[in-house]
Amino acid sequence: MLRVHFIQQCFTLSNPAMEEVLHDVLLFREFEGLNWNTSAPDETTILRFRRLVEEHKLALQILALVNDLL
Repeated sequence: MLRVHFIQQCFTLSNPAMEEVLHDVLLFREFEGLNWNTSAPDETTILRFRRLVEEHKLALQILALVNDLL
């Protein structure tokens, strides 16, 4: 779900758009670790994860960790 969140933020996709690209774009499916036999998260699941990140104010902490890796 964290990878979904990264893609969504990077490309400024809405939850329905994120679900759609996970169904249609092979590159995003591979980045997420999904094959064609694996179901992608639906927009409700994406929304719930994003709300958890926002509710617990984790976005800045996640960004700092990613920046430390670079």
